[in-house]
Amino acid sequence: MDIESLVHSVDIVDYISQYVDLEEKGGEFWGLSPFQDEKTPSFSVRRDPPFFYDFSSGSSGNILSFIKLFHRCSGYEAVEKLKEYAGYDGDVDGMTARLAVTQSIRRFQTDKSEKRAEKGTVLPPDIMTQYENRPEKLAAWRDEGISEESLRKFDVRYDSFSDRIVYPIRNSGGKIVNIGGRTLDPEWKEKKLRKYTYFYHWGSMDVLYGLWENIEEIRKKREIILFEGAKSVLIADTWGIRNTAAVLTSHLNPSQMKVLATLGCRTVFAFDKEINPAQDKNIKKLGHYVRCEAIRDREDLLGEKDAPVDKGKEVFEKLYAKRIRI
Repeated sequence: MDIESLVHSVDIVDYISQYVDLEEKGGEFWGLSPFQDEKTPSFSVRRDPPFFYDFSSGSSGNILSFIKLFHRCSGYEAVEKLKEYAGYDGDVDGMTARLAVTQSIRRFQTDKSEKRAEKGTVLPPDIMTQYENRPEKLAAWRDEGISEESLRKFDVRYDSFSDRIVYPIRNSGGKIVNIGGRTLDPEWKEKKLRKYTYFYHWGSMDVLYGLWENIEEIRKKREIILFEGAKSVLIADTWGIRNTAAVLTSHLNPSQMKVLATLGCRTVFAFDKEINPAQDKNIKKLGHYVRCEAIRDREDLLGEKDAPVDKGKEVFEKLYAKRIRI
């Protein structure tokens, strides 16, 4: 038997259920992290592909990865434990177990360069229907200046299981490729939860949040304003500024750069105050194809870690008016 056959001979949900109480929701199985103390379930297991992700610790992988982490054992021991559970006492494809583990990890836990080449998951178009429209829960974002209209436009909802505000992340073709979540737990720091997280594994990160929803306005103005986070897109939308999108991090990756180069319009980077877009190598490369500008807070209008929208529309417009060319 080869290592892939061994891995797939065992139901990952059944195996992990020996150690974690899992509850099914929308085809995924959720429970408390077995690697960190927490009160809100943030540990997710999927059968297809057989994969786990622990949002609290950032650990992820296939069943062998789980065995190594949970039992604190070597790769060799992980294979032996999996063989014992599967009731298999033969060789693993005639190789040493250690070599088999290495090959399995290369397949199921690719390095960063390989991850960038992966195709992202396309989720069912109706996947957001499993979440709730709970006005009292969405009030957290309304209180931060996001209108009901913008919440509806971007299909923002509430996940009672993880106690998070959730929102679909669409590719340029409008297909949902991930779901973002923002915890409402006031003790998220004490519990070591992530404030913002993603429910699914990213493949090739060629997504700009809000591009699909705002593409008509972007083409009309021949300009796209890029924020770091999704919430900034919703706040700007509330103000009537709808030629925006978000990179969902603090830098531009090569895949996103290609999307922007193909789009072919002026790109204004409105990153958080502490980030200088002019130092980003991919933004410099993008400048060979389109005009690139940046919002920089030269007058200390923002707090140290503020996004350009955090102090209101008037401040944002002042910053935008004084943008500089990269």
